[in-house]
Amino acid sequence: MPYYRYRAYSKDGKEVADTEEAVSISHLKTILSSKGLVPYEIEEVTGKGKKRSIFQIDILKRSKVSNEDLSLLLYEIGILLERNVHITQIFDILSKQLENQELKKAVLSAKTFLQEGSSVSDALRRTGIFPQFLVEMIKAGETSGSLDRIFLSASEFIERQEEFKRKIVNSLIYPSIVIGVGFLAMIIIMNFVVPTITNIYQQFGKELPASTKIVVVLSDLTSTFLKIFPFFILILFLLRKRFLDRRFIDKLRLNIPFFRKVHIYSIYSTWSNTLGILLKGGLTLDRALEISNETINNLYIRERFVTVAEEVKKGRSLSELLSRKNLLPENSVQLIRIGEETGQLDKMLILVSQIYKKQTERMISIFLSYLEPVVLIILSVLIGFFVFATLLPIFNLSIK
Repeated sequence: MPYYRYRAYSKDGKEVADTEEAVSISHLKTILSSKGLVPYEIEEVTGKGKKRSIFQIDILKRSKVSNEDLSLLLYEIGILLERNVHITQIFDILSKQLENQELKKAVLSAKTFLQEGSSVSDALRRTGIFPQFLVEMIKAGETSGSLDRIFLSASEFIERQEEFKRKIVNSLIYPSIVIGVGFLAMIIIMNFVVPTITNIYQQFGKELPASTKIVVVLSDLTSTFLKIFPFFILILFLLRKRFLDRRFIDKLRLNIPFFRKVHIYSIYSTWSNTLGILLKGGLTLDRALEISNETINNLYIRERFVTVAEEVKKGRSLSELLSRKNLLPENSVQLIRIGEETGQLDKMLILVSQIYKKQTERMISIFLSYLEPVVLIILSVLIGFFVFATLLPIFNLSIK
């Protein structure tokens, strides 16, 4: 398990700094909470007392608010609310310890808005930092008197979403590096090595072998492409609004065989998880649907889900609409129908989200397990062919 270095406040207000082993940041928060500690700074370390390498942490401070910063802030607010600390005092305490200047400014602004008479949800909304789903959840929490639970749920939700994204990105790093290095090697061979060898060979008045001619043609094509590439990018930039708008890109995503399924399953996971969290926070189904639909990052799919929110307002069943419009697979619709009948719709939606999340991770894992060896084989064959075709003329000269 990884180690985390943390700084926290104890029950009597004293500052505590130590290192703790935990499965994840969520697990660490639970451990510290059981000890009566409220963390305000958490840093992962590769071993006890050792910092992560520069490849794992940001060297420069980020000006924007990251999901990790936001998740930790929400968690701290929830813990302090559980201990009956007034919300204005919470913002005052947290603003003094925040290093992210943009987030610190937002917390201070929220504090000012509260002192002016705004509600908690309205104060957070006016800062422009906090996501809409959180604002709506807090609005419902103010009515039900469960603000602490709302903040903790929102913190957990954001952290899980970020872990999911990070897992996908990390799994793509290695094959991306392999592909990039391989193509870079081929470009160097075709644009620098091949022309040099060809000029030397032609000085002897010899005809190039067929394999070398093929490489020379590819070298010329690559050289020409590299020359016109900046103009190609410029043309795309100028015509992006007409031909590469959001709708075109979203349509393209739905037409790529493998990535289409990954894209759709990722949307299903995010949508159902957001909807479940909002319902758990006390929002009505129609309002929760309107907010959840905003998380769908594909215009074509979002337009289909928008009609569901409109018909739910008229009293229609969510599972019936999802089935009739074929928006979710039937097995997911059945789980949602069970949730409606048992009064546990929020739990069933979160379960649906977890199912699609695992399926997405599984598909990516399978894809990468095939991608890595295939890429290595193809690049090895291509680079081997280019090296052979480049060196063959030299061997012929040495023999003759």
